[in-house]
Amino acid sequence: MDSLSHIVIGAAIGETMLGKKIGRWGMQLGAIAKSIPDFDLFYTGLNDPRAYMCDHRAHTHSLIIEVLYAIPIAWLLVKLFKQKVSFKRMLVFMLACLWGHSLLDWCTTFGTQLLLPFTNENYSLNTLAIVDLLFTIPMLVMILIAVFHKRNELRRYKLAKASLIYCFVYLGFTFMNKVRAESIVQESITENNIPATAHITNPTMFNNILWYSVGSNDSTLFVGEFNLFYTQRPIKWYSYPRNQHLMQVCKSKKDIEILRWFGDPYTIAEANGDTLNVYAVKFGRTNFQESELKKTFVFYYKLYQKDGVEMMGMERANEKNMDFKENFKDLWERICGRRY
Repeated sequence: MDSLSHIVIGAAIGETMLGKKIGRWGMQLGAIAKSIPDFDLFYTGLNDPRAYMCDHRAHTHSLIIEVLYAIPIAWLLVKLFKQKVSFKRMLVFMLACLWGHSLLDWCTTFGTQLLLPFTNENYSLNTLAIVDLLFTIPMLVMILIAVFHKRNELRRYKLAKASLIYCFVYLGFTFMNKVRAESIVQESITENNIPATAHITNPTMFNNILWYSVGSNDSTLFVGEFNLFYTQRPIKWYSYPRNQHLMQVCKSKKDIEILRWFGDPYTIAEANGDTLNVYAVKFGRTNFQESELKKTFVFYYKLYQKDGVEMMGMERANEKNMDFKENFKDLWERICGRRY
């Protein structure tokens, strides 16, 4: 989930659980505590694909490990605020923020290693886009209004509580949409005789109305997009050869293992001279007006050898896909049913 959503929800948790005890500090502590799991970005960064795939949403997001570091943080906060808040309440607050962060990330597509150190499996429910404007903006507005209420603590509390209620109601809405999306995709796969042995359904970016599905078998990958408001329109499926033999003969064996763990069975391999491009298609297709892989998907990984050393790079989308204004306009048209 995006950082802003975590900050806003954390502020709401802090106000409802601690605001009456420590005033405005409750919101600030909540915003910080809810963001702590993403501090792993300080050592994974965004520029190292291996670290980002393997270590982001890993140890700091584990429900078990979060308990271990929640305890000393809660103890320190109790001391800092001179026993105004009991240790039990502070620990519950910390777990609400930390577990709330990981479980919200669980709803998205990237994958969260919730059960480290017992398993490094990536868990994802695929019910919520990493950025969903209708999810975040109403809560942000309520929290901003609450922040500027200097005298009326009860009003701040009610606004914070209302934002948390909205959060849970919206998440319930996304789960209902997930059930509808699965039903639509299953029916379309059957009607179109799509030979997929596995499939996923996900909402597209910024909304929960326009969804896509990715299906695959050993040789072919299928991508289709559909709108929950226009369910009478059939899904148009696009197919791509997966070229898995290219991954089998690739010299970068360790990187292939990482990419298979992260993206299979929704990966496409493409030869580019001595470089192997690998697309993690679980994030969907962003440009339905293009057919070339590099112009169709958000990004891809490059595997190559440099002086005998395995190298991995990540290339972002073409210029059109990186044009936010044009991309958003295209997405809006597809949400409205005019083009998808």
